[in-house]
Amino acid sequence: MQTSPKATDTVQLQVEALTAVAKKLTSEGKEAQALEAYKTAAGLMLGAPWLQNRTAELARKLKQPDVAVLHYRRAAAAFIRAGFPKRAIAPLRTAWQVSILLLPGNAAEFVTVSSEFVNVQRELGFSSDAKLTVANSNQALETSGSEERLAPLVSSKPPAASASQPPDSGVISSVRGSSSNLLSRLEGALKP
Repeated sequence: MQTSPKATDTVQLQVEALTAVAKKLTSEGKEAQALEAYKTAAGLMLGAPWLQNRTAELARKLKQPDVAVLHYRRAAAAFIRAGFPKRAIAPLRTAWQVSILLLPGNAAEFVTVSSEFVNVQRELGFSSDAKLTVANSNQALETSGSEERLAPLVSSKPPAASASQPPDSGVISSVRGSSSNLLSRLEGALKP
């Protein structure tokens, strides 16, 4: 479904007005009200990673980890949708760190965030980081007393290289092509 230019302009104006109000409220020390304005703006413009990240940061500051995790995940999905999958790593790492605070009560969400983080790392060719994230996630789950665990990563050995070809580096050469795979995994984070 294609949005008309006029509707896009209207949404843009609403978001600009809401962010201006939020900035004013923040400067006046009314951060809880500013967060509500940011959340409304972020709901109108899911594809704006800067807005999702700003909302997440304020929610984190106000000790609302569930809200922060949601918006960090949305920021990651927005970066991927915009064609910048490597930039999705930072908000996913922060979502992972914040969601640790929700253990053991919200282990399912922690596993979801961890899985998204691992998938992005793997698809970008950071398999060692992905393995470390799985190990750290499982350690956090075990320490919290949760029964849930992430599945260990299965290393697929590349076929034996011939003498004329260098071994596979494991780095994805077409990040653009893998962006759609990453995005489809994070689409759930974009849903309000």
